[in-house]
Amino acid sequence: MGSNTASVAPLVTSAASVSPLFKDETFRVTDKARDYLLTEDGLAPDEPIRLPKMLDGMSQFATYSAVWLVFTVAAPLYFLLGDPSGSMFGAPWWTLLVVGYAGLHLSSFGTFLWRGVLFVPPPYKKTRVFGDDNKGTEDNRVEHIVIITNGKAGPDGGKKKNVKFELCKKVWEDKKIKVTNIPTTHRGHAYEIARDYDLSDVDVMVGMGGDGTIHEILNGYMARADKSGARNGDGSCDGRGTRFGFIPGGSGNNVSRTLGTINVEKAARWCSGGSAKEDGGDCMNFDCIKVVSKGETICSINTCVFGLIGDIGIIAEELRWCGASRYENTAFIKLLAGYKQHIVITFEFEDGRVEVVDDHYLSCFLNCTQFFGKGHRVCPEAMLDNGTADFVGIKAGIATRGELLAALTQARTGAHLSNPKTQHIRGIRAAHFKFDCPGIFNLDGEAMRHDGEVFLKVFRGQCKVMADRGVLCGGDVASSK
Repeated sequence: MGSNTASVAPLVTSAASVSPLFKDETFRVTDKARDYLLTEDGLAPDEPIRLPKMLDGMSQFATYSAVWLVFTVAAPLYFLLGDPSGSMFGAPWWTLLVVGYAGLHLSSFGTFLWRGVLFVPPPYKKTRVFGDDNKGTEDNRVEHIVIITNGKAGPDGGKKKNVKFELCKKVWEDKKIKVTNIPTTHRGHAYEIARDYDLSDVDVMVGMGGDGTIHEILNGYMARADKSGARNGDGSCDGRGTRFGFIPGGSGNNVSRTLGTINVEKAARWCSGGSAKEDGGDCMNFDCIKVVSKGETICSINTCVFGLIGDIGIIAEELRWCGASRYENTAFIKLLAGYKQHIVITFEFEDGRVEVVDDHYLSCFLNCTQFFGKGHRVCPEAMLDNGTADFVGIKAGIATRGELLAALTQARTGAHLSNPKTQHIRGIRAAHFKFDCPGIFNLDGEAMRHDGEVFLKVFRGQCKVMADRGVLCGGDVASSK
């Protein structure tokens, strides 16, 4: 099962006695589930959701900081500039400098500087994302590609979308592949296209955009009645089914990073088929996570985030004037304020064991992919095709603020797994998250509602993706302009 550094305790021997969903093997996305669970349009004033505010818990930290500043900065400056020969409590004023240094040294800020800035552990080694037993689909012909382009994705607001599309189009037309381009016009449009478009003669459905675009496309596909593989005009199935391709065009591109490239031209060649050895792409099976919240079923391919980083999209609205940096600023402020969330998590492992973790978290993740956010490698051992997910939790109850800051800093390269305050659990087939009250979680980069419970289950090989069979995660970080 790989590394399992969490302190988990056996709960029961039967998954079904914890949640009947553990035993449920059906996976059909509820149409319009995303619209029902999304929080982008705001929450009703009377909606019973635990929604922390920016300054919750800051009073204690502010008091501590103010006292420390008085004795270590303000008072020494006062004596130095006004009365160099003065004393405080009968001792020379300069002894305050010793007190201040001791206060800084004994605080956890020194831990953050040491582990998060000066001596960050080395990056986690690169790993393969497809296993040796993933044979994919041998018949890899590609004759027709439908590309769904999100014109507003990316840090440039989609200004380079035409350049990227023309680059992809040239790659495909050079191989005599028919190309149909469908630009999105509104939120949820990619979902509607993937749900309703006639796929009878489509070999590969390509999404060009960010992780949100991929999330919409896969949810639309999983809401179809014919997603089992029918592609012929008479409704029959030739065994190949619809495959997916992803062209990096967003800000984070975490799915593409996990697949091994954020280079547009290389991703386009993969979508053209033929096999990676022939400068094309292999057709590989990959996993999807079934997510049940408030009785609705949605699909995740990337990440499910709880705690501070799950809430951050909502809390950060109070700092909208900061622009894109409001998310990092919010995380920093809430961490200093002592943010924590109590979660009881029940895990079902691939060998059938069911175990429980009851703890307080700054944040925690359940991933099939290795990345989250803007290139943070939070689950550096996760694989796309092994039928299980990886869990990483940053625990708030036993870690100081400095240790938590260091862990968040280390997460960019996967080095946080060497942090003793980080919880890492592998081989998870299903999980049930129970909270003290209704609230928010983050699914593939989007803030979603929950009613106090969220259920997740990994379905192995649920879809097919065009990729390189032997790719290393993050193997190519050169983006094509």
